[in-house]
Amino acid sequence: MKYTTYSGLQVILRTLGHYGVDNATLAKHGIQLPDVSDSGQHISPGLIEQILEYSIAEIGDEALPLKIAEHISPSTFGEFSIGLLTSHNLLHFLERVAKYYPYISTTQRLRTVRIRDQVFLLSLFAEKSMKPQIKQLWVEVAFAFIFRFMRLMGRPDFKPASLDLERSVPPETAESYEKFFGIQPTFGSVRNSISFSLEALEVPLANGGLDIAEEYERRIISRIAEIDHTNLPRRVHAYIVAELPKRPLSKEIVASHFAMSVKTLQNKLVRSGTNYQKLLDHARHDLADIYLSFPEVTLAQIADMLGYSDASNFCRAYKRWTGSVPRAKSLAKSAETA
Repeated sequence: MKYTTYSGLQVILRTLGHYGVDNATLAKHGIQLPDVSDSGQHISPGLIEQILEYSIAEIGDEALPLKIAEHISPSTFGEFSIGLLTSHNLLHFLERVAKYYPYISTTQRLRTVRIRDQVFLLSLFAEKSMKPQIKQLWVEVAFAFIFRFMRLMGRPDFKPASLDLERSVPPETAESYEKFFGIQPTFGSVRNSISFSLEALEVPLANGGLDIAEEYERRIISRIAEIDHTNLPRRVHAYIVAELPKRPLSKEIVASHFAMSVKTLQNKLVRSGTNYQKLLDHARHDLADIYLSFPEVTLAQIADMLGYSDASNFCRAYKRWTGSVPRAKSLAKSAETA
């Protein structure tokens, strides 16, 4: 199922209004907008592509992606965008954006890649038939709005290390991008990517605290799980993330929640290419990364919240997931309180 949320459509329509294009103008060009009251409702990518194709052809502004990004505010995507602002540093923010981007749209996927001392944000597309111009516009909108959010999170002078874009643009558009991002982009590149210094991304930010971060993490995961209610692994993962910090969980408790026997739950998960233990590990890993971002939370406390008998068992599990032990700051904190 491919879609963009209605909030995304509203951003595009507000941007078109900036250029003097209203709904009546779109209707004259055969573009019929849906009657929607729920901002989270899913909109067919076909309609979005139709509007964007019109925008590219009729408006003729090479900096259109920047204009669209400027119309995205922290409240545009509800708990998704607000929850991102609880991230403890910009690296955590980038990783969460990539992980939970399906909340906004399933046509584009974002990935973070670490290469030595830099972190790259890359864009992938699930929709193979999408026209190259539309794909490029979506890539640049994503990069621009994510970068704007990074500056809104208390880093107004923050700059990326590099910005590579596949398309070529006229000099005046290049100047607009340089002014927006604070660096000179490379146009006509072989890839679309934006990169950041790992050191700069790891600088701590003021945030709403552990409770708020954890609450929004659960909300975002739950909403993504609602995208496709038939996706049992996703629903099980969301349930574990929501319940594990509150109480010990078992297969029996989880199976009962979904009105199944343990055997039925396991069989259905296996048919979907996973199993209960994998989903439990996935959920524990997700929560561990949240908890580890708060130095005041000890490893012993994290182990308890994730259902481990002690910090040693948690550390062994974390090393199995990531290849390394939990970060030294949390390790030291745990030793101090042992």
